[in-house]
Amino acid sequence: MAYTELWLEMRSSDNSFRVVLLTPVDFEMPDGFTLGDIQNFLPDKKLYYSEWVPSIAKAKDSMDAASRFYNERAIHFLYFREIRPGQKKSGD
Repeated sequence: MAYTELWLEMRSSDNSFRVVLLTPVDFEMPDGFTLGDIQNFLPDKKLYYSEWVPSIAKAKDSMDAASRFYNERAIHFLYFREIRPGQKKSGD
C-alpha cells in the first residue's frame, strides 16, 4: 500500500520549523510544498518541504492542512508527531 509520511523539522540556527512530506512519485501534492534537492534512499518516493516558519504552531497548522488534504482524497498517510533535526540543503 502506497502512503505519504509527514513530520516536522527544526532548524537549530534560528529555531524555525517546516513540514516534510515523503511521498510516492505519483501522488498529488498539497499547495505550499517544494520538491527537495536531496535525493532520498527510496527511489519511488520524493521529499517535499514547506517554507521555514518561526513558530511551531504555524508549522503544525501546515502539517494539519496537509493531512486534511490527503484525508479528503482517501490517500493513506503516516503523521509523525515528532520534530527531527533539519536536513542541510542549499539555501538554508
